[in-house]
Amino acid sequence: MRWQDVKLAVLQKMFSAEGTTVNENDEGVKEYVNAMPQAANEGLQLLCTAGKYLRECYEFPKSRGDRLTVDLKRELPDFYGGEAELYRIAQDGAPEQVFGAQLVAGRYLVVPGSLEGTLQFWYNAWPGQIAYATADDTELPLDPEVAVLLPLYIASQLYKDDDISIATMYRNEFETALERLQQAESGVQSGGFTSVTGWI
Repeated sequence: MRWQDVKLAVLQKMFSAEGTTVNENDEGVKEYVNAMPQAANEGLQLLCTAGKYLRECYEFPKSRGDRLTVDLKRELPDFYGGEAELYRIAQDGAPEQVFGAQLVAGRYLVVPGSLEGTLQFWYNAWPGQIAYATADDTELPLDPEVAVLLPLYIASQLYKDDDISIATMYRNEFETALERLQQAESGVQSGGFTSVTGWI
């Protein structure tokens, strides 16, 4: 979902959109649009921490020998924490999960000297900030089922002074949907299937 789509959805919920366009020349609309980035950033934080995590990857080389300590707060400004995984890229390009590394003090990744090769560290990340200068065609870093909830949160914050009952309704819808979200899958997923009809 693009930032333009979010702005339009919010204005539609607040009965301030003219069809399918955002008319920022209208003073009332402009006031809402100017207030959207702060509310959007609050909503993104809630969606990425309490609902569905944003997963990112940090790739780095490691040679055999001394152990390696990576300061994740310094190397990865968007590092949020939580569940993390470490993989080594095999010669055929496939990731292989490796063990023995430690996450210390929620900040330092300590990789043992026995590991070598190209490593991938997957982690939960903070979303990027929405600003007044954010381009309309900017894609939000959220899965579609998560992104559609952001307009609900923004409208619930911006519409409080206009109609507290509708704003409360939107916030309740947001909270209910947030509870139903499943966290992003992480780790190694494996399994199999059996054809019930015998077609395979």
